Amino acid sequence: MIRQEQYEIWVQSSSSKWDILGTFRDLDLASTVAKNHSGRTRLICVTFEYGKMISQESVAELGYR
Repeated sequence: MIRQEQYEIWVQSSSSKWDILGTFRDLDLASTVAKNHSGRTRLICVTFEYGKMISQESVAELGYR
Protein backbone atom coordinates (compact mmCIF):
# COMPACT_ATOMS: atom_id res chain seq x y z
CA MET A 1 0.00 0.00 0.00
CA ILE A 2 1.47 3.34 -1.05
CA ARG A 3 -0.62 5.72 1.08
CA GLN A 4 -2.52 4.95 4.25
CA GLU A 5 -4.20 6.78 7.11
CA GLN A 6 -4.48 5.83 10.73
CA TYR A 7 -6.24 7.48 13.63
CA GLU A 8 -4.37 7.84 16.90
CA ILE A 9 -5.81 8.56 20.33
CA TRP A 10 -3.54 10.49 22.69
CA VAL A 11 -4.35 11.05 26.38
CA GLN A 12 -2.86 13.63 28.70
CA SER A 13 -1.13 11.89 31.61
CA SER A 14 0.26 15.03 33.30
CA SER A 15 0.30 18.76 32.68
CA SER A 16 2.89 18.46 29.90
CA LYS A 17 2.93 14.77 28.94
CA TRP A 18 0.81 12.97 26.36
CA ASP A 19 0.71 9.17 25.91
CA ILE A 20 -0.69 7.20 23.00
CA LEU A 21 -3.73 5.12 23.92
CA GLY A 22 -4.17 3.34 20.59
CA THR A 23 -4.18 3.42 16.81
CA PHE A 24 -7.10 2.56 14.54
CA ARG A 25 -7.76 2.33 10.81
CA ASP A 26 -11.44 3.21 11.25
CA LEU A 27 -12.45 6.78 12.22
CA ASP A 28 -15.78 5.73 13.74
CA LEU A 29 -14.14 3.20 16.05
CA ALA A 30 -11.39 5.63 17.06
CA SER A 31 -13.95 8.37 17.71
CA THR A 32 -16.07 6.07 19.90
CA VAL A 33 -13.07 4.99 21.97
CA ALA A 34 -11.90 8.61 22.37
CA LYS A 35 -15.36 9.79 23.48
CA ASN A 36 -15.56 7.04 26.11
CA HIS A 37 -12.19 7.85 27.66
CA SER A 38 -12.20 10.14 30.69
CA GLY A 39 -9.83 13.06 30.85
CA ARG A 40 -8.25 15.13 28.11
CA THR A 41 -8.02 13.23 24.83
CA ARG A 42 -6.88 14.07 21.30
CA LEU A 43 -7.86 12.25 18.13
CA ILE A 44 -5.25 12.66 15.38
CA CYS A 45 -5.30 11.55 11.73
CA VAL A 46 -1.82 10.50 10.58
CA THR A 47 -1.07 9.93 6.88
CA PHE A 48 1.78 7.71 5.73
CA GLU A 49 3.23 7.41 2.24
CA TYR A 50 5.63 4.57 1.46
CA GLY A 51 5.88 3.89 5.20
CA LYS A 52 6.89 7.45 6.16
CA MET A 53 4.67 9.93 7.98
CA ILE A 54 3.80 12.83 5.69
CA SER A 55 1.13 14.63 7.72
CA GLN A 56 -0.74 14.88 11.01
CA GLU A 57 -4.10 16.55 11.48
CA SER A 58 -6.04 17.07 14.68
CA VAL A 59 -9.56 15.67 14.28
CA ALA A 60 -10.90 16.38 17.78
CA GLU A 61 -9.88 17.37 21.29
CA LEU A 62 -12.12 16.12 24.07
CA GLY A 63 -12.27 16.44 27.84
CA TYR A 64 -11.36 19.16 30.28
CA ARG A 65 -8.99 22.01 29.42
